[in-house]
Amino acid sequence: MEQLLQGKQVLLTGAGRNISRSIALEMAAQGASIYFVDIDEAQGETLEKELRETGAKAQFRQVDVSDISAIDKLLRHLAQEKIQIDILVNSVGVDSWQMGQTKRDEIDVEIWHRVINTNLLGPLYLTRMVSKNMIETGKGGSILFLSSIHQWFYKGDTIYSGSKAAVGMVIEELAVQLAPHNIRVNGIAPGYVRHLTGNEKGKNLPLRNTPLRQQAVEPCYIGRAAVYLASDYFSYCTTGTILKVDGGLSLVNYLAATGPMPSSNHWLRRLARRYRRKFG
Repeated sequence: MEQLLQGKQVLLTGAGRNISRSIALEMAAQGASIYFVDIDEAQGETLEKELRETGAKAQFRQVDVSDISAIDKLLRHLAQEKIQIDILVNSVGVDSWQMGQTKRDEIDVEIWHRVINTNLLGPLYLTRMVSKNMIETGKGGSILFLSSIHQWFYKGDTIYSGSKAAVGMVIEELAVQLAPHNIRVNGIAPGYVRHLTGNEKGKNLPLRNTPLRQQAVEPCYIGRAAVYLASDYFSYCTTGTILKVDGGLSLVNYLAATGPMPSSNHWLRRLARRYRRKFG
């Protein structure tokens, strides 16, 4: 079978590690050329080397996607190199704790701005500029956003969940606006994903609240979901879709814990007992 992304040129943000790294590797394995950015220079250079060792064409640039001027500089570079992007993957994302928040009820407007600029405004600006070029060339394309199941479900990080909920609506808005130009816009909503910094082997940590296999999702499966949504072969008629890849984590709630269930689901029964003690 022909590679699913043969000849496609991908621009991927936040690609230095974990989910984004896996997307880069999976897309490269399907024949795509990978142009990627990350704020961490060392991680970016490591991934660039790793991709090239597989025979893929890869190029890394250090860019902070929350900085509009840095995005403009990146786009000028792509234009000078005559690189026409076919697939854009907005994968960068941060939460309040990564930005320095120490208490759940802490009010820090600067942190809020940094989360919103990184998760929403920067990716939206980049998407607008890349899609404008797609329209001008008439080639169409595919745009992906990494959302989160926490756009629908409680996380305990108001600004993060709010930014991801906004991304969910951006996907739907852009899907309609860009459809006449043959540009598909879709998203992936991961649950808890195993954190990998490289090619680690070994046992995944248990995550009992995830019904399917009771463990965190391996990042390679997020990468393969991205290949599915980006490829014409599978997703030629798919737009405005947000694909959950969470092992069923988002399905576990109060009703799931207290309703009928197989006797083998001991962890779910224990969760139900805790709910009953708390809520009666």
